[in-house]
Amino acid sequence: MIKKLIKNLIRSFGYNIQKIPKEVNEISINEILGLTLPSNSVIFDVGANQGQSIKNFKNIFPDSKIYAFEPSKEDFEILKKKYHGDQNIVLNNIALGDKKENKLFNVMHKSDTSSFLNLNKNSEWLKYRSKSLKIPEKDYIKNTSMVEVDTIDNYLKTQKIDKINCLKIDTQGYEDKVLMGCLESLKNNTIDIVVAEIIFDNVYDKYLTFLDLEKHLVTNNYRMAGINLTNNNIFRGLVFFADVIYINKNILKNTN
Repeated sequence: MIKKLIKNLIRSFGYNIQKIPKEVNEISINEILGLTLPSNSVIFDVGANQGQSIKNFKNIFPDSKIYAFEPSKEDFEILKKKYHGDQNIVLNNIALGDKKENKLFNVMHKSDTSSFLNLNKNSEWLKYRSKSLKIPEKDYIKNTSMVEVDTIDNYLKTQKIDKINCLKIDTQGYEDKVLMGCLESLKNNTIDIVVAEIIFDNVYDKYLTFLDLEKHLVTNNYRMAGINLTNNNIFRGLVFFADVIYINKNILKNTN
């Protein structure tokens, strides 16, 4: 009786209690990285924004070498102020994609949502974000700028880098293009782990599916090893995305 009352009380606050089976042992993506990779890992942070991931990676891998890529000039200036003089952090004011080119980039008022993709102008997300920032929906895109785009395969060759332990991609719907630009590296087992964000909701005029990522990863000897899901549907809430980790099967063999 008491258990039922407690459950009902918790449900009234929008939560639910569910017993976790004994065989379930959840760990975070950060924990998976820490268990799998060495402290001096080489990390590519694609979509570094203002350094949130750099700080996270440095906590996990204090001796790591981080190559950060951020096309927004404003965010790049923030990165320079934060990490100027750190020899283990290489900052690149470019984007990564499927080919070398110059491409128009949408800079948003909420900078971590900046993207090569166009916004879905009819989304509830845009209405909510614009209202919270106190700007008209039509002005959510602050400006557009032409940015340099390179590929990972080309960057590795020009910089003479022969290994990426962790490739993190958070590019607001451009993750598949980044993977297309490193197919040679994926095929040659140059990259140990890929951590990618995948957006399923209606923020942009395009959304990705697991197939968009896995057609480049599964065929090159990678398998999904973990997922951190935000929301689980498109019917309730404004966001629906996940951070997914894929590990080269050769690395998995060495950790088991």
